[in-house]
Amino acid sequence: MKPYVKAFIFLGILTILDLFFRKGLVGHFLPFRLPANLNILLLFTVFAICAWYISGWYIRAEQKQLSDLGISWDQKNRKDFLIGLLIGAALWSIVSLSQAYFAGFSWELRPSLALFNLAYGLFFIFIADLGTELFTRGYPLTKLKESFGAKIAIAVMVLFVSLKSYSPGAEGALLLYSILIPALHTIFFSIIYFKTGRLGASLGVHTGANFATISIFDLRTEQIGQAIPAGLFQANVEVESLSIHCLQAPWMVMAILFSITTYYWWTR
Repeated sequence: MKPYVKAFIFLGILTILDLFFRKGLVGHFLPFRLPANLNILLLFTVFAICAWYISGWYIRAEQKQLSDLGISWDQKNRKDFLIGLLIGAALWSIVSLSQAYFAGFSWELRPSLALFNLAYGLFFIFIADLGTELFTRGYPLTKLKESFGAKIAIAVMVLFVSLKSYSPGAEGALLLYSILIPALHTIFFSIIYFKTGRLGASLGVHTGANFATISIFDLRTEQIGQAIPAGLFQANVEVESLSIHCLQAPWMVMAILFSITTYYWWTR
């Protein structure tokens, strides 16, 4: 079987599992409900475990190991993860501060802040992003590279993520940003993975970026029982009253600049 066929089958299987677990289809049939909405964390954890073991099953069928895909808990991956975590958190904190400047609002400390929420948020984001990295990097990206080369492999994955990011409920500028931003993120996450040959760095940047924008600078409307607790800071105005372009443009700029920077680093 050709490598790209294996990659597409893998993506198909993980897409179905994503629908069942992370999109919550299975959650409607669970006979129990854990406190603090831990059911959602449970389902995300199950997806990440499935992605890990399916990756291992696929690669062992080729008489190789997960470490050949750069998937492990070894020292190099842990070091890459910590460096990536700091880079992601720092850069996306800049994005969040830029949002406030261009959209014309201020960040204020959330009165209901609990340090436990930050730790829980970091853990949840790590689990969620581990599942995403195993889904869209690792095995499928490696197999696509074997068939088409690294650049076309990235282009194929960008197309896949763009299609997967399409939301029928979104339209206009919101739909455009909801597709373009994940697509651009796929470019630099994939470049980081190819450059290092390990999953740790891309997972670290991914986790750090989401931690900064969700668990520190939080533009979400706080709701009871939401999957990830409210962040450290909140906007001092209603988010719906702000320009979507002012809110999303910093993400676009950062994603473009980071893609260019990582591409230069990759080709040195």
